[in-house]
Amino acid sequence: MTDDAATPAPAATGAPAAYRPPQQSVRGQLLDAVVVLALIFVTLFATTYLTEAAETPTVDARPLAELPLTPGERVQYQKMIDSGTADLATIAAAVEANQASDDKYDIDVLALVGTALLLALYLGFVYRTSIREYREVIDEKFGPAPSDRTSDTDTGRTP
Repeated sequence: MTDDAATPAPAATGAPAAYRPPQQSVRGQLLDAVVVLALIFVTLFATTYLTEAAETPTVDARPLAELPLTPGERVQYQKMIDSGTADLATIAAAVEANQASDDKYDIDVLALVGTALLLALYLGFVYRTSIREYREVIDEKFGPAPSDRTSDTDTGRTP
């Protein structure tokens, strides 16, 4: 059984040849993969580095009895200390960070505006590139658009 769409039309009939999209080379695919992996690595590394570099407030390691905990939490944290999973200073810092506060989630307006601007620039770049590639595909599939368009009064009919 033959596939009619895969077989090219004979040139003698005047039908256009079957469309064959361009192929990306293996080298191009590898380059794309390396670039994406490098961007992911840089993003994750920068995020981790900036998060760890941020100053964390030092908290006095108070005994568990003095921390604002429920009895159940106190028992669980004591089990963690006894098993060596965590130390008292880490637990005290976690409890302090989890306390309700009005300024717990500060929003840096400059960072927010910068992020929005960066996102808008990126989406504009993607849109512009997509439109350009879309036009290239249309030109390749259907041929270039005629350079001189007919006016609205010209219907294209011949008398």
